[in-house]
Amino acid sequence: MDLEETNNRFNSELQMQIDGTLPKGHIYGLGYPGDNLLFAGLPNLPIELNSMRLAEKASENYRHPFNIAELNNLPKAINDPIAVFSYGDKTKAVNVITEIKAKNKNILVGIALNPEINGKKLNINSIRTIFPKDFSEWENWISQGKALYLNDEKMEAACQPQTPRGRDDSLQS
Repeated sequence: MDLEETNNRFNSELQMQIDGTLPKGHIYGLGYPGDNLLFAGLPNLPIELNSMRLAEKASENYRHPFNIAELNNLPKAINDPIAVFSYGDKTKAVNVITEIKAKNKNILVGIALNPEINGKKLNINSIRTIFPKDFSEWENWISQGKALYLNDEKMEAACQPQTPRGRDDSLQS
């Protein structure tokens, strides 16, 4: 299945979760890592997300609540990220910064790379966390040398301060 088909299927399933019709315990398939993620060191294994984990991470009970409807097109966003950072051991986990916004922050997707349970490899890349993250926080990761992949154009756009529409600071005297 190509990325476009995977993305469309994800969006349909996401809408089912929003509508409350997605089967409990559903596992989203977000396809395989593309070139940028492979460059950052992700193994060429399917990327998966448990719908119950998504509901938990987006809930008011979690530290960074957000509306899951904002995750439309997540498979595409993950495969064309702003940045990828190591999280601890870079062979075990990474944080992917996407262009998807929630609460005026970019969505961070934490992925465990081929995790194991009871000594057995799962042969997947498992999304373990997902939430909005401030630019200033992941900017620190760059200075700490944790960057595995950076899209310079997207980084520049992401670090631009947001000005309200209709306001032009250049006109101030």
